Amino acid sequence: MPDTPQPSHPPVINRDHWEQVSGDYSNQVLSVFENDKQHLVARSIEAFAQKHPGATAADLGCGVGQFTPTLARLFKTVVACDLASTGVQATRQRCASYENVSSHRLDLSEDPMPFEPVDFALCVNVLIMPSLDERLRAWRCVTNQVVSGGTLLLVLPSLESVQMDLIQRVDNLIDQGHSCEEALAQGQSSRASSQDLQQGIHRLDGLPTKHYFQDEIEYLLGEHQFDVQEMLKIEYSNSRDADSWDWLVRAVRR
Repeated sequence: MPDTPQPSHPPVINRDHWEQVSGDYSNQVLSVFENDKQHLVARSIEAFAQKHPGATAADLGCGVGQFTPTLARLFKTVVACDLASTGVQATRQRCASYENVSSHRLDLSEDPMPFEPVDFALCVNVLIMPSLDERLRAWRCVTNQVVSGGTLLLVLPSLESVQMDLIQRVDNLIDQGHSCEEALAQGQSSRASSQDLQQGIHRLDGLPTKHYFQDEIEYLLGEHQFDVQEMLKIEYSNSRDADSWDWLVRAVRR
């Protein structure tokens, strides 16, 4: 009998996974808040708040709430949400001194939003699930939480960064004396299916994670009625790969 087809990746990025990650956040996650070399995210938040006093904000997929106090200090009201109860609890503790913050445990790909759309939404490395269906639902939810004329600030893993890493890996193997065929075989992930690679799914810290091309981001935001205003590389001071980066995207809803 033929082998039963197996899924290309297990359903590991789920609520249980994020509960575990949030409980040991500093050891399991490269913190954008702590390692953004040029503080690009914080500077973008502050720039918007200075131009729009009294604006409302949301921290969509807030994790343990590292950016939420910054939002609370600069915006009239802030709503934070996360998939993991441990993350929501950590956010509440960080923001205990702010009366303008409310926090919710919810799944951006499943649950109805218990708050109205806001003027400014922050979403840091949340739209990374390998499931296309789940990811499209999360994109729809996140973009719908911004009012017309409002701003969405996204951080997304860069597919260009992964591709450059693969190119350099193969080149290094050739320099070490491997044949082109050997270098290509060793330089690619044996656990990635052709479908994964087509969708930009690469493993990050051992987990299948969606990565994005620059043009892909602009296309997706356009499909959700957003115009990209700025797209920058976030380089990290504590990255395991000194040449890796994420995309920071600032977009305005039409």
